[in-house]
Amino acid sequence: MPNFSPTDSRNSGSENSRGAAAAEPPLDNNAKTSGNRSERWAARGFNWNFSKQSRCRKCGRVTVTTDGSVGVRANGESVGFSGLSTCGSVWSCPVCNSRIQSVRRLEVGVALANVHANGGGAAFGAITVRHHAGQRLDGLLAALTYGIGRIAQDKAVKRFRVDMGHIGRIQALEVTHGSHGWHPHRHPLVMFSTPPDPDQLAQLHMAEFRAFSAGVRHLGYESPLDVAQILTPVTPGTAETLGDYFAKSVYSHDAAAWELTSTQTKSGRKKGSRTPWELLDSARLMGDMDDLDLWNDYEVATKGKRALTFSRGLRDLVGLGKEASDEDIADAEVGDADDTGFRVLDWSPVASRPELGAGLLNAVTPAGNWAAGREFCRLNGLQIGENDDR
Repeated sequence: MPNFSPTDSRNSGSENSRGAAAAEPPLDNNAKTSGNRSERWAARGFNWNFSKQSRCRKCGRVTVTTDGSVGVRANGESVGFSGLSTCGSVWSCPVCNSRIQSVRRLEVGVALANVHANGGGAAFGAITVRHHAGQRLDGLLAALTYGIGRIAQDKAVKRFRVDMGHIGRIQALEVTHGSHGWHPHRHPLVMFSTPPDPDQLAQLHMAEFRAFSAGVRHLGYESPLDVAQILTPVTPGTAETLGDYFAKSVYSHDAAAWELTSTQTKSGRKKGSRTPWELLDSARLMGDMDDLDLWNDYEVATKGKRALTFSRGLRDLVGLGKEASDEDIADAEVGDADDTGFRVLDWSPVASRPELGAGLLNAVTPAGNWAAGREFCRLNGLQIGENDDR
């Protein structure tokens, strides 16, 4: 394996992230767009009443300060609050998801850029189980996980990986729902010490598919369709079209990172297929109780699952170092006490009207427009205090 010269991998900030790097992710960060922020806060507010997870019902709604006040902070790059409970759910919370995925997205980009910069190569794919309407999501997720575990144990797969200079992989777990029920799938980003030979990659893919199929069948599920599994080279600057599987068609460093982490900006790829966020919005905006039931099933089935995983040792190899947990990323706050412009003394109006939280952040902006923030509070009945009032 070539010697790596790790790229700076410091975290990128979103609405609330402490110690963010000055450099932004290479693609537009939807975490910082005011319109998206408003929608995220509204959706999180819906969760306050309808989520099956107690932490999601408290996230952004319950204060954790002794006096119940909430600090409003801006540090030139980000704007956010201090003193609020967070859930750290990448699956269920639109706000925490945005914070977590903006960091993960940068990490994936750094990893892939370092591999290519040091003479390596990568392949990007999809792995899924065959599914039907009425099947439970937790069972399908278990079959998917077990089948992928069998891949790692397969002797033929191990041999191909050694021959090809396999150095590790990043895997993203995603879920959609359509006319055939729940559709869980993983997107692997497989990394090699040299660009993969197409013939060898095809042989590796077939060996992995055989092992995966055997694992899925072992749990009593139907054999997966080979046409539903993909593994294709990622070439820097080259456009790759992968049909209905991927929302993006350009698989450069940036595009692969975006595809692995942009769960909020994707819509269902196949006709009739919807993402969990679309289920949530259907329940929130249209009052569809069937979709609310689906959303709650999804919450329960994905609780505790990892959305993005790095194989052992890969983070160190590509210069990322120790991984911060989803909860730690979501819990991080913008800047420090010196970046606090004022405090909201009574959070109950926001707990009743979550759009006020987004509106206040949009008024202040990362630049710290404190006059606009105070005026917003005055117009919306939010009682505020200055830092020196304590």
